[in-house]
Amino acid sequence: MRGLLGFLPWIVYAFVAAPHSPLTPYGPALVNVWPAGTAWGSLAICKPFTLGIARTMAPREVWESPRFCRVNAVITTVWASAFTVAALSLTLVPAAAPHATALVIAIKALSFALPAVFTAWYPKRVRRALIK
Repeated sequence: MRGLLGFLPWIVYAFVAAPHSPLTPYGPALVNVWPAGTAWGSLAICKPFTLGIARTMAPREVWESPRFCRVNAVITTVWASAFTVAALSLTLVPAAAPHATALVIAIKALSFALPAVFTAWYPKRVRRALIK
């Protein structure tokens, strides 16, 4: 729910205050700014945002280990980077191709799919490396 509150100012601005604003074409990019900022901010305070989900999947005894925190910092960095790249990429779309809905969808899909695949793969890789 808290994440949705980050979008509230944009929604109010876009639909109520200035529906014909010059920022409107940049809505898809601006939507990625909030999760990017959240992810980078969570890293800045040494509380990677992936910790909450990771703790539901890992035994309690590893939650405080430096390796567990490091794995989550790496995963959060990948998510933060994906959101940032998506935001930057999507700022270019309105100028290059103002009606490129398929391109916007592709960028948004990749900005979730690639980090999601990494999130599933990376902890397994780390576990395998520990076993060797």
